[in-house]
Amino acid sequence: MILWNLTNDFRTGDHLIGMDGISLDNFTPEDLARSLSEGNISKLTVQKTTRQKDQIEEEPPQGAIFDSEEFTVMSFSWKMKREKELEQHQNIKNEVNKGVETSDLLVIKMRKTTVSVMIGRGCPSKSKGMDIPRTSCAVEEIVLVAESSNVTLVPRGDGMFRLEKLSEVFIEHKPSHRYLKRICSKTGLYTSPNPEKVTIYYYKSNIMEKTYRGMPVALNFTNSNCFLKCCKEGEDVVLQIETYEKSSLRQISKSDDNALAFVFYMKADRTKLRKFESALYEGWFICVQESTKAEVEPLNDMREEMFLFIIQK
Repeated sequence: MILWNLTNDFRTGDHLIGMDGISLDNFTPEDLARSLSEGNISKLTVQKTTRQKDQIEEEPPQGAIFDSEEFTVMSFSWKMKREKELEQHQNIKNEVNKGVETSDLLVIKMRKTTVSVMIGRGCPSKSKGMDIPRTSCAVEEIVLVAESSNVTLVPRGDGMFRLEKLSEVFIEHKPSHRYLKRICSKTGLYTSPNPEKVTIYYYKSNIMEKTYRGMPVALNFTNSNCFLKCCKEGEDVVLQIETYEKSSLRQISKSDDNALAFVFYMKADRTKLRKFESALYEGWFICVQESTKAEVEPLNDMREEMFLFIIQK
């Protein structure tokens, strides 16, 4: 029998689990001793015991979590519960959280992700003839490795509209074939056979609506600070043009009624015809009646075609 001096490589608690690719689960100590004495073993597989003091925290690869290239270690705690228990817990949580501001939500989007479960080394769930204390084991961990990832902080208190892109277009009223146009020194919006460029501000929103209302946008007359805005006058809502700082509309809070008045939900049908609904005053849409003036009216008060527009680039 050949003996090796491997005292520097092995320590108390290490577990011999394989021999030349063969599992030792069904081997008795006598079978193992006989195989080793024959001297024909080329490879032994050993499960090492990990001690907490020997653990080294590895630095995550650059850019793996945040686009800002900050190194961050994120820890997750996962538990499994029955669906009934989860529903009961949610009902209790909803009662407790009534009137309490909800904390922000961190959304992590990962591409081509692999999930690995790392069990404490030296802690087999079942092993014949060996009794290894659980106190010598490392904590079980779940490791997620992604090819790329993106982290977004979603404020869950006040909803936000954040500017994503701009697009210069002409907006044509479908039935009349006239274009939205402003008249200098007037606050009203009119239509004309001669098109005027409008810059559409497209926003990304974290607001969860009960029903989809459309893409949030602001409508700006190109090369100016003039925007379309909805205002309340008594029981009615009116559409007007107002000058506003463009920088103040890059990010809009749902609780800021003054800025929210400039936001419309643009929704398209299957034929790419659009409607524009006021974000602040739900149910009020931009329309053009028999006259050349554009207004906002409830959808059920007029023929639907009066609310339809075509976007031309």
